[in-house]
Order: sequence, then C-alpha cells, then structure tokens
Amino acid sequence: MFIKIPFESTLDFKTNIYEITKMSLEHDYNVSGGAVLGNFYVTGEYRSHEVSVNKEPFKFTLPFEVELRDDIDLDTLEFNIEDFSYTIEGENQLKVNIEYSLAAEERKGELIDTDGDDEDVFEEVPDVELQREMAELDELVSQEKEDAKVEKDLEETKPVEEEPNKEDTERITKEQEKTIMETITSSDDTFVTYHVHMVKESETMESIATMYSIPTSLLQEYNNVDTISLGDKILIPKVDE
Repeated sequence: MFIKIPFESTLDFKTNIYEITKMSLEHDYNVSGGAVLGNFYVTGEYRSHEVSVNKEPFKFTLPFEVELRDDIDLDTLEFNIEDFSYTIEGENQLKVNIEYSLAAEERKGELIDTDGDDEDVFEEVPDVELQREMAELDELVSQEKEDAKVEKDLEETKPVEEEPNKEDTERITKEQEKTIMETITSSDDTFVTYHVHMVKESETMESIATMYSIPTSLLQEYNNVDTISLGDKILIPKVDE
C-alpha cells in the first residue's frame, strides 16, 4: 500500500503578519485501533510590521488522523512528509499545505491459535480478498472459453457457399453448340462441315439459302425450323468435296 494524503490548515495569529522569517515542520505519530494518530508542529518566527526589527516566535500544533485497512501490516508502516508550503492570507492568517505519505505491506494471511492452548499450533487464515479476486478471474476465463466454443460451433454449422461450378457454366454457355452438334450427328453423313450464320434484320430462310447456294428445304430440314428471327443462329451445311 502507498497513499499520499493532503493536509491543509489556516493558522490565526494575534498580530499582523508582514513576513515569515523562519519556519519548520515536525511531526509525531502512533498507531492505535487500526488508525494513525499524530500531530504536525509548525514553528518559526515572523515580523509583524515592515519597519519592525523584532522577530516574534510562533508555534502551532495540528492534529491529524488516518484510518487504515484491516489487511495492513502495521509493523511495516512508514510515514513521510512529501511536500510543505505556506501562504500569508489577509493580515493575520497563515495557510499551510502539507502532503504526507503512508506506505506499508499488505498481509496475505495471519496466524491464529487453533486449539486454545499455549502450544504453538497455528493455521494460516486465508486472504479473503485474494480468494475473491481469484474466483472472479476463474469465472472470467471460463466465460471466455465458453464464448470461444460457441463461436467455433457457429462456424462449423455455417453453410458453405458453393462456388459456381466451371463445368456447369461451360455446359450452359455451350448449350446451343451442343444442340447444333446433335443436329449434325442426326443429319445426312454427306455433310461433314458446316458454317454458323446469325440471322440479320429482314433475312429469311429463302434469302439465306440463296446466299449460300443451297435449297431452302435443305436449310429448313438441317436446322429443324420453318421460321427464323433476328439474332437466331442457324447451321449452313457444306457438301464435302
């Protein structure tokens, strides 16, 4: 344990204060009933007027008290003055500011008599505060483990998004080609090569047949259609030379 404690007090003088010419601070203390009891002694000399050559002494006793926790080892207690300052307030008041510190070790446990006799048979009393902190830490670790397990289970049960199958994509995009190839297979073996023609605006089966110098009936039969539309793809057979 280490704490700094501020202490402030205003001292009333019987006469005016013009200048503090000397000042000192002393203290004493003792431990009683789980508290630190003590006194600060502020002593010195001062002049009451600017033209005065006489120095008048002063001494003030300032009591203080600090309550200690039950787990403090009083044998290790250290008392120190950290800072001391003062200011003249008004005509006859002196304000003092004292900062002091207390340092001590904390007891981890204490020994108690277990059987009530005079023999040195003792057992250690557990540190209740330490046990409580350890229990809270164990609970926190257990909760983190449980949260991690739940998150892992959620990851394992999350449905896996299947990526588009490349073979399926190629199969869909080439579906028309597949139909054309099946048409070729079922057609007359005389035609072993072909040309794919995309129908343009105003074109008919007759105009396309004329363009490629083949009978219209053959073109209709080969493509298994009677009518065509803009953008259709039709197969133009060529006789093997």
